[in-house]
Amino acid sequence: MNLGRRRRIPIWIMAVLGALVLLFMFEAYRLVMPFVSRNPLYHEVNFGQTVIDNWEYEGENEEGYLEFYNPTTGGHSMLPPSAKLFGADGKWVVIEHADAASLTYAEPLESAPPYWYLIMLAMIGGGFWWMMHRRRALRKKRMYLRGTRKETIHVPTVKRRPKRFRAKSSRRLW
Repeated sequence: MNLGRRRRIPIWIMAVLGALVLLFMFEAYRLVMPFVSRNPLYHEVNFGQTVIDNWEYEGENEEGYLEFYNPTTGGHSMLPPSAKLFGADGKWVVIEHADAASLTYAEPLESAPPYWYLIMLAMIGGGFWWMMHRRRALRKKRMYLRGTRKETIHVPTVKRRPKRFRAKSSRRLW
């Protein structure tokens, strides 16, 4: 029983597993309470607060259209109730939920569901593994170490002496 050399789990595997556990907990919370948005990446503003730069959320009008107002330029913008994107001043946000008094939105990268980040992380990890695997395989091929070598029986060759220095045998067959 050899207890001297135990293998530990590499730190990078522990970090990936920790991230997976956190994402699983976040998704499990969302499954339990689907109508409560507790995503820390979402931003919530009330009537009169800014969304993009100086653009303020002005609530909904009588038809349900979302209204935004820029007090510095005097610009006014209306979006239909089914709109999911709002763009102004070269920037845009993803609208997650809107009602007459509040608006919940996210920046473009923050609006992706967490499992997409998990998929991207897995793809990057898989690509990195493939790259390292190919590098190792090519190195083995280059150094002629690919796989196990077949053991050959090596018969040592006797160094032959010139005829004049050979010992004569005592037994002659003819």
